[in-house]
Amino acid sequence: MAVIAHSAFLSLLLAAVAFGANTPRQQVSHVASALTAREPADAMTPFDKSFADYDKLRGYFGGLTAAFDVTNQLEVTEEQDATDEATLTVEWTLTLVNAQNGYSQNRNASVHIRLVRKKSTWKIVEFSPVELFNPQGYIKRY
Repeated sequence: MAVIAHSAFLSLLLAAVAFGANTPRQQVSHVASALTAREPADAMTPFDKSFADYDKLRGYFGGLTAAFDVTNQLEVTEEQDATDEATLTVEWTLTLVNAQNGYSQNRNASVHIRLVRKKSTWKIVEFSPVELFNPQGYIKRY
């Protein structure tokens, strides 16, 4: 198990990206970092446009970052890598704070992610549950 902590590893991640490093974990970390930076369009760059919920997730990311300050904590609980495909299960915790009234909430889910290598870049082709990122609320289903 490994924890991807965005405040501690952000500079390391940026350095790796600058040198062209591209791993499945870095793509997932990029999504979380972009959400924290309130850059929903950038958060979508690791997703392949063939991803079934691409437009829905793009809308969720836009709404979430417009309404809240977002902090992400990710813990990879399972990982399987092959040459051209990788799957990750990430325990994803969102902390959402409304800067106007101070309201905060935590959301948590096991997010299942599948990435495929397209040319030299890993792209996310499966990502669920996307409802974790619904700005209007998330009900965890057991």
